[in-house]
Amino acid sequence: VRCEQIVLAGPFYRNKRKYTSYLRKRCNVNPRRGPFHFRSPAKVFYKCVRGMVPWKTKRGRQALRLLHSYEGVPPSVASRRKNVVPECMRVVRADPANKFCYLGRVSHEVGWKYQEVIRRLERRRLIKKTAQVHHAK
Repeated sequence: VRCEQIVLAGPFYRNKRKYTSYLRKRCNVNPRRGPFHFRSPAKVFYKCVRGMVPWKTKRGRQALRLLHSYEGVPPSVASRRKNVVPECMRVVRADPANKFCYLGRVSHEVGWKYQEVIRRLERRRLIKKTAQVHHAK
């Protein structure tokens, strides 16, 4: 949920340069054969996790099948209670002096076209949520 808000260590320019160099990697003979480079933050996160999981084994495939990544908060997940892992938060983990950037911005710079759409949907969802809270009181 909200993969566009994943924090990447290092300045924006460096992360963008790393990703653009990754985008240049392709099959010389026929680029349609792959590798396929995703621009969506949810897909980038999925591929990152896939690199950490033994996905060629049965256990790894089952684990990846259970992983769901989204941009924003879809309606099917919006009503569920969110699990927050405090040890993974930037304010706890990272040194405040270190530079960082968001995956959504890097993805937008390399070709993801839905940053504004997700921002608009999130704003609408939050307004609806606050209206429900006020109505419940």
